[in-house]
Amino acid sequence: MKNSCNAPNVVHLIPSLEVGGMERLVVDLATGRKSGQTSIMCLNKLGALGEQIEKEVTIKVLNIPKNLFCATIAVYKLLRKIKPDVIHCHNMQAHFFGSICALFIPNTKVVLTKHGQHIPSVGFAAKINKLTLRRSKIVGVSSDITQIMQKWITKNKHTIEYIANGVSLTPYKNLKPQSVAKKELSIEHGTFCVGIVARLSHPKDHVLLIDAVAAISKTHANIKLIIIGDGPLRQHIESHINQNQYQKVVTMLGERKDIANILGALDVFALASSSEGIPMTILEAMAASLPVIATNVGGVPQVVINNETGILVENKNKEDLIKAIQFFVEAPENIAIYGKKGRLLLENNYSINQAIGKYECIYLN
Repeated sequence: MKNSCNAPNVVHLIPSLEVGGMERLVVDLATGRKSGQTSIMCLNKLGALGEQIEKEVTIKVLNIPKNLFCATIAVYKLLRKIKPDVIHCHNMQAHFFGSICALFIPNTKVVLTKHGQHIPSVGFAAKINKLTLRRSKIVGVSSDITQIMQKWITKNKHTIEYIANGVSLTPYKNLKPQSVAKKELSIEHGTFCVGIVARLSHPKDHVLLIDAVAAISKTHANIKLIIIGDGPLRQHIESHINQNQYQKVVTMLGERKDIANILGALDVFALASSSEGIPMTILEAMAASLPVIATNVGGVPQVVINNETGILVENKNKEDLIKAIQFFVEAPENIAIYGKKGRLLLENNYSINQAIGKYECIYLN
């Protein structure tokens, strides 16, 4: 290795460090790694999470052109200067560039962490990825993603591995009392708060969750849905709220940096996604000792144990969502019981230190 046989130089390659689960994992891996040199390359832009850690980790932002050839040259020039031992690519776009560049940088290996269930199956970039992935070490963040990759890449020279996402427990050690956290968000005392932290995009299905909470509000007036996040569907979601006069039921906070404090104000966390790996937001909710209501898709059942740490509901099923939320509204004593079990599950299986240790073994080997 170029630096030390025990401390490889690792570069994380990622589209951006906007607010999201994949991005949060990269931030935690980079800031939590105590050995070797670690840096991050953002292909497109920095993003809110990147702004938070600029003073802790070296971050390079490329703003790559749309032309694949020109973009590849730009990535290669920067990687050649850094001379990494490992290019750790996050999802397929990053792997396309990282794997090609690694062919021309001596003694550089490639790791791909696949975060989502979508696999490109057509087009030039997909064909290149399929070829170069045979040389890369592939990691899936859930067992189902690992299985998907095993079917897609049939001639990989390395075993495809499963490493669960992990979160840092540090922000959740000294949470404010729930009453204080609610007051800071101008939420009235006694209001039952359901919350979601997710990009405002189609797979997250915010509208379904909004309609479910709005239906419950007809019989339980003191319920509110708190939405944290931003994205392409923001205007559409706001229009849906306004057209149906849900302003008193739904509060949209946009992107926030104080996620731990906001989670501390909630009673229940909910996620109505149609597609997921192991969502970082669910792990963060568990770190805040919240019960989780989530759709039974992807890797979600690995972290949400039905009727123990939360409730699993069927995809696109509003009635399921309503029943699950009502369960906690009508029996609030279950909130602490489920939340405590979720926190314990997280501590034992999904801490960021465990994830860092497993990735370090891959880098060294």
